Amino acid sequence: MRRKLAFRVAAGGCVFMLLLFAAAMLSACSDVTLPAPSLPSPVYTMSVTYDGERRVEVAQELVFTLRGDAEKIPLHLYPNAFSQRASTPPCLPEEKENFYYNGESFGNIDVSNVVLNGKTADTVISEDGGILTVSCDASAGDTITLSLNALITLPECNARLGVAQDSVNLSAFYPVLCFYDGEEWRTDAYSAIGDPFLSDISTFYVTLTAPEEYVVAASGEVTRSVLRGEDRVTEISAENVRDFALFLSPDFERETVSAETARGDVTVTYFYISDEDASATAALAARAVETFSAAFGDYPYSRFTLAEAEVGAAGMEYGTLATVSPALSAESREQTVVHETAHQWWFGVVGSDQIRTPWLDEGLTEFSAAYFHLLNGDTAAYTAAVSAARDYFSLYTSLPAAIGFDGSLSRPVSSFLTAGEYTAVVYCNGLLLFDTLLSLTGRSAFTAALADYFETCAFSVAAPSDLAAAFSRAGFDILPVLAAYGA
Repeated sequence: MRRKLAFRVAAGGCVFMLLLFAAAMLSACSDVTLPAPSLPSPVYTMSVTYDGERRVEVAQELVFTLRGDAEKIPLHLYPNAFSQRASTPPCLPEEKENFYYNGESFGNIDVSNVVLNGKTADTVISEDGGILTVSCDASAGDTITLSLNALITLPECNARLGVAQDSVNLSAFYPVLCFYDGEEWRTDAYSAIGDPFLSDISTFYVTLTAPEEYVVAASGEVTRSVLRGEDRVTEISAENVRDFALFLSPDFERETVSAETARGDVTVTYFYISDEDASATAALAARAVETFSAAFGDYPYSRFTLAEAEVGAAGMEYGTLATVSPALSAESREQTVVHETAHQWWFGVVGSDQIRTPWLDEGLTEFSAAYFHLLNGDTAAYTAAVSAARDYFSLYTSLPAAIGFDGSLSRPVSSFLTAGEYTAVVYCNGLLLFDTLLSLTGRSAFTAALADYFETCAFSVAAPSDLAAAFSRAGFDILPVLAAYGA
């Protein structure tokens, strides 16, 4: 995600075979040097129906392999973060006016017909509605098939999920399997600050039915689209991605360009509504794909989609998909497009714990957006980006000691009270950390270390120790630097 920052930067059996297929695709979807998963990735098969108003119906089957013994399987019900019973509001007080463009509006998700391995399952929903727990008795290595139905009421709001002013935003709308970290299921709550999501690489096969006039921007690739009465049925395949999202609008136009990488051409499609220079925006996204592929490792998918949509932030990242706000200035749009494209490397392919160590993807992504200029020969723009980050971070470090500002990068999302503080620490100080590493190691070794990090940690959830290990293999001990930044 890229927040609308206060500073500007100058910018120049069947189930078994399905699991085996998903694992094989994960190994094959990028350079052969990228690692295969230790277990097959979860596979979501979904039938999604949107009624053109505020109602979404989902019939979902989830197939996955347990990493540990389990008496329960928890799933996130993120739409309930928008319900009246949510423990915390889905936006900050200062964001409420723009968030709810038509007055306060609520949404929710109701789940029914939960079946586990062919048998009706016992379920419990948490008090705030955020977690659905399914009872089971299974062992590590067991294959689980979990099917359910869900009825979603969308809020009217400019957010990741909801009927926004110019689009219908469907992200984290489906019941999402909680991440198992080897010791526990991670059931972290939704947060108005940051990106409160953590998930395994997964595969999605989605059939979307929506009124004919809606144009669809989606994770993955549209494999078939046909008219059925007054509706259009769209079949989508998104294999081995971090998550899945859909953005719909009757006003979407599209611009398609090609990015050239060593692995092959990548089709870049930009769905836009009001961008007066859509061709330039699409071309910039393609150039970012090319630049980051050459520096860090090839983009391992055949498509990248950018959608102009208001999600309550300057932009937001998803599997092979990103958004950019239509409200941005031309300059901010450029910065956001490069930032969100960089997230395809740092979040999409190389995952990390966005809840406990948000700097590892946001700080590296914000740095990569600045590094994009240096990689393309614009030293002045890179220097300006670093200076702007330093100045913004300094606004907080210069606060009176009594306020107790903590600029340490180790802070989890839950420790931040304001979006500005989060931006200062995670984005700005995170960028400054990587600028320091660049200065200490030199451009060649620095870029090689990040490429090693990308290759080694592709399609996994990385930790700061993995980053340190990549630099160690390049001959640099960065642990003292990480410690100095509180990481």
